[in-house]
Amino acid sequence: MTEDTLRKRIGKNIQLLRKSAGFKSAAAFAEHAGFETSRYTEYEQGRRSMAFDAAWRIADALNCSLDTLGGREWSPMAAQQNQTPEEGELITCYRQSTEKRRSKILETARDQAELSQNQAAAPEIEGLEADQVRSA
Repeated sequence: MTEDTLRKRIGKNIQLLRKSAGFKSAAAFAEHAGFETSRYTEYEQGRRSMAFDAAWRIADALNCSLDTLGGREWSPMAAQQNQTPEEGELITCYRQSTEKRRSKILETARDQAELSQNQAAAPEIEGLEADQVRSA
């Protein structure tokens, strides 16, 4: 992963955490956390790398760990399972969602798993997955 890609990924995660914490604007959060709006916005947009102390201040203001701030869900079990970044992102999205939206995430995941299994079981049926995805 390039440094640019990592900065953007962390910035996007910070934005999601900020919104989940109830801050509708980057400017409101920047003021709350004690940053100049322009500097904080550059972090959130992935245009600027942040020093450890800045990351710590943001994590404290969002009441989360540095791992969570960076979008890294670490646990011994996940490490043992060789979790992909996409799996970690899915878990993060799930945990940041309301109960109602968590149910929808699970429903969608189950539907997609079933479609994948059906497609693998009957690859000769053209368009099965595409047709079922459109109807979902």
